[in-house]
Amino acid sequence: MTRQDPFHPPFEYARLRAEGPVVRAKLAAEQGRLVWLVTRYEEAKQVLSDTRFSSDCRRPGFPSRRTFSAMIRMDPPDHTHYRRMLNGEFGASRIAELRPLIQELTDGLLDRIAAGPSPVDLVPTLAMPLPSLVICHLLGVPYSDHVFLQERTTAALRADSSQAEIDGAVDDLGRYMDGVVRRKARDLGDDLLSRLIADQVQAGGCTLDAAADLARLLLVAGHVTTVNMIGLGILTLLQHPQQMRQLRADPQLVVPAVNELLRHLSITATLSRVATEDLAVGGTMIRAGEGVLVLLSSANRDERAFDAPDEFDIHRAERGNLAFGWGPHICLGASLARLELRVVFDSVLRRFPNLACAVPLDDIPFREKVLIYGVHELPVTW
Repeated sequence: MTRQDPFHPPFEYARLRAEGPVVRAKLAAEQGRLVWLVTRYEEAKQVLSDTRFSSDCRRPGFPSRRTFSAMIRMDPPDHTHYRRMLNGEFGASRIAELRPLIQELTDGLLDRIAAGPSPVDLVPTLAMPLPSLVICHLLGVPYSDHVFLQERTTAALRADSSQAEIDGAVDDLGRYMDGVVRRKARDLGDDLLSRLIADQVQAGGCTLDAAADLARLLLVAGHVTTVNMIGLGILTLLQHPQQMRQLRADPQLVVPAVNELLRHLSITATLSRVATEDLAVGGTMIRAGEGVLVLLSSANRDERAFDAPDEFDIHRAERGNLAFGWGPHICLGASLARLELRVVFDSVLRRFPNLACAVPLDDIPFREKVLIYGVHELPVTW
């Protein structure tokens, strides 16, 4: 299904929610394979919280073949083991320590924008470099390699990439991170990967190969969502000038504003699972071996969970949206992404009080053929 409005999920999702919390459908991209679509908020949380719905794409019936890391397709207890290795690096206190760095990097990028010509495209000048700079710093990866890393990540995430193209991009990223990890094993530094090697690999908690796979996952997941949320988020705020003025006047609103942007835009539209046994969801029996697609962008617009769900409202009370998933596989880097978004939106609005789109909305190219939604370009004046 395609979006008829760039700021809303496909209109058909409202019809599917009305039809039921769990609906049978055919996947056009998978030769008409039948899957279950989970359309509503509570049922989506149920499926994502229940480990009997497997994340392992190698299981028969799994509705998607795409994966970037063994950790993504793991189920407990293996998934729990590897996730615990990284929990401390993404805990609240560790992420809070990154705020000065993120602010410094953001200010530097905005300085360059302010010193340059107007209009300017915020995607290559802000949205793409900031998350890449942050994750490269966190992992201890040379930022000079960011063009290669972004190109390979984009190839892996394009919805129209062939399986061979996806596999090739994933393999390229794997070889790159394998080299990084092995070099660090010989010369440890002060970064996440060095600590992972010192605390886990050298202690026998995981192998170097497993560490490289985790590094590949962190590299991809650590910037691709934030890149797209920065561009699309700023564009969304520009479509709501009154709320943008309120946010500029009251920086305390940046926390609920980021939560609302995540809910409203839901740029990761779906998550895939397969039932490992017969399970009832929303009054529907899903049989063992049947694939499930959790429609995050539909669940985040569920009328049963959110008042006036199609309205964008930065004053909305947070309920716990599903933009980063839910349950044991909830995005490990969600706190980092939220912090980056808070810093960026607050800084951009304060620095550029006259920020405006430089072209009509119809001329903005949206990222329709990628798994993570966003904009290709965002030309603005200030």
